[in-house]
Amino acid sequence: MKNTLYILISFFLISCNSDLDTFSACDFPQKLSCCNGSELSVLTFNRLETTSLNSSLRLIQNLSPDIIGLQESYGVGLDIATTLGYCYYGNDDSSVAFLSKYEMEFISENFVKIHLNEEQTINFFNIHFTAFPYQPYQIRDGELTTVWEIEHEAEETRRKEFQALLGELHSLIKDEEIILVGDFNEPSHLDWTLQAANQGLNFGFEVNWPISNDLESIGMIDAYRQEYPNSITHPGFTWTPFQLENEVHDRIDFVYYSGRIDLSEVSLVGPDYLSDVVVDYYESDHRAVFAKFNIQ
Repeated sequence: MKNTLYILISFFLISCNSDLDTFSACDFPQKLSCCNGSELSVLTFNRLETTSLNSSLRLIQNLSPDIIGLQESYGVGLDIATTLGYCYYGNDDSSVAFLSKYEMEFISENFVKIHLNEEQTINFFNIHFTAFPYQPYQIRDGELTTVWEIEHEAEETRRKEFQALLGELHSLIKDEEIILVGDFNEPSHLDWTLQAANQGLNFGFEVNWPISNDLESIGMIDAYRQEYPNSITHPGFTWTPFQLENEVHDRIDFVYYSGRIDLSEVSLVGPDYLSDVVVDYYESDHRAVFAKFNIQ
């Protein structure tokens, strides 16, 4: 009876682990040089669920990022990882996936620790927040007509997800290195400024978008806006390269960072003249963001 019970328990545990099945180790994980100034490249890429594997592979192979936060992965991330030799965390049922040339330690669905070497670790977060209702569309369609309504609706839409993220960030923000990427499905207060509103941009609204404002308040730095502080000359639109009738273009895909990390450059990747890195095989409805850092 004891043997039977042991077998049943073992089977149950194995079955649970098989259901999770989220990890694939790379054969030869890299290790970052011990010296200061080593470069680390990061890509956040909402690939669009219908994007072909070939298009995604070519993009990532050509950029060769060290770490990738993939959204709308749904298992394709594993195909990319195994083809190109990345370590991988993800799930066939999940939008977010993590790909890294370095060893990863799974912490939660949106958080891994990336071990660059025996001494240096990056806390890497990858998120894909709720898309609908999307407040810029609500403004366009006349559903939201005041700044209070816009900010309140944005907070109500993503509060639960964002509070969970803040809970994990707060214990790390003062002492450790953090990189946060993803599709936030919410614009930035650094873009919807009074200066932009006075020029008739953003429907004439100055909006203190809650997520970007709260991230800034705890010390997270918006990489693109750090490199290009003028949102009028460099809007940095990631949504969307598709030119659709009555579309609202905005910046909703971000790379944030904090700690002993120095930004060296950041680029938008897409199919057109609004992209810094132009590729002719690009299929996604989001421009990707590609950042390079110097690790101290």
